[in-house]
Amino acid sequence: MSGRTHDCPGGCGRQVFTHMFACRADWYRLPLDLRRPITATYGRDRDAHLEAMGDAMTWYAEHPRQAADG
Repeated sequence: MSGRTHDCPGGCGRQVFTHMFACRADWYRLPLDLRRPITATYGRDRDAHLEAMGDAMTWYAEHPRQAADG
């Protein structure tokens, strides 16, 4: 499955399909104001989409999962 999946950027260690940004748990852990630009630009504006994903990945790095976060 390696060609069709990637590591979840949320830090959970799960593999997610390439059409998904993060696993369900980490997607909903991401604040709504960071999720909206990712979905709004998907398939429409590559540069804006990459920027939105970069912003989300920065947020994940600044807000690591806690031990109890499964």
